[in-house]
Amino acid sequence: MIKKIRQIIKGYLLWFLYYLYKPYREKRKKDADKRIKICEDCEFFWNAARNCTICGCFMDIKVKMYFEVDDEGKSIDGCLEKKW
Repeated sequence: MIKKIRQIIKGYLLWFLYYLYKPYREKRKKDADKRIKICEDCEFFWNAARNCTICGCFMDIKVKMYFEVDDEGKSIDGCLEKKW
């Protein structure tokens, strides 16, 4: 529970950073572009609705969110198939 609260607070702080600090915003946009290309090539991506058939998330929004990464650079809670 505490970990989830920390993640929510960190997410809000990073959104403020996103809007106030241009270099960080550019990095996040590059990451989002890379992630959406991976999603568009995935067999679970439903292009008509632009969402994932596994988790049901709208990927144009989810790829822009902050997720902690593991040692391999893959997001821990982002892609359920561990593709990004």
